[in-house]
Amino acid sequence: MKNLLKGMNTHEYTPNGRGLLVHVYFSKKILPRSLLKYNCRDRHEKIIIKEEIQMQKTQINLNPHYQDCYFSDTDGQAEAHYIFIEGNDLPRRLNEEEVLHIGETGFGTGLNLLCLMNFFSTAVSKKISVKYSSLEKYPLSSERIKELLSPFEDSLGSNFALFLYYWKPFYNTLTPGWNQCAWDFPKVKVEFSLYVGDAGDWSQQKNPKQVDAWFLDGHSPEKNPDIWAPSVMQSVYEKTALGGTLASFTASGVVKRPLREAGFFIKRKKGFGTKRHMIQGVKT
Repeated sequence: MKNLLKGMNTHEYTPNGRGLLVHVYFSKKILPRSLLKYNCRDRHEKIIIKEEIQMQKTQINLNPHYQDCYFSDTDGQAEAHYIFIEGNDLPRRLNEEEVLHIGETGFGTGLNLLCLMNFFSTAVSKKISVKYSSLEKYPLSSERIKELLSPFEDSLGSNFALFLYYWKPFYNTLTPGWNQCAWDFPKVKVEFSLYVGDAGDWSQQKNPKQVDAWFLDGHSPEKNPDIWAPSVMQSVYEKTALGGTLASFTASGVVKRPLREAGFFIKRKKGFGTKRHMIQGVKT
């Protein structure tokens, strides 16, 4: 028993009939929010480990490079729609701009792109063209994306299967720097560009066409500070068309300040779910 309890963070003893029930609580570093029960009865030892459902979701949704989730455990799809599509006022602008150029920092699972495709599927009556330029240091395989986005498979519909079909050969041929391809969805033709590499290197690249709306993602500033660096935010401004917008889940001062210093008008908005604030911006 003593050997078993070595290194445990805290434990307590509870009388349990003929034996003793020992509750051992681990720190997050060892096994977050889990409970190990060591049940000694008649000298027969039995160990039961139970992980909370929420912890299982968090582990699946975790980017190991940053120890941060790819999207909200509450509803990642609704979060992406609220922050990036509504946050950039795309429902209104769709009728005013012939070809949209979307820029993104942090492609991740591709959920933001898929939410955009779903939005277009219901919002447009005729086929449109979209340019989508993104940045990702650690691209994911189609198998990993399918695993991560499986909770949204039904709601994403046929766009999800089509995206995985396109993504697999594209992923297999990725090289550092810019990678381009063209994808044909039911309501949208997408000219897709992905920069594979560091945000600092990306910030020195020039976009062939200025961006109309930015999805500023890429994990929290505390977990992934490089993608929120002042030089990167300055590059975002320089790559933005006059009147172009941005939206981000974070309202951290380390993000707002460099965006304002670059020249964006920034304001706060009610965040998604329990999050207090997000930000919107425009280049004037």
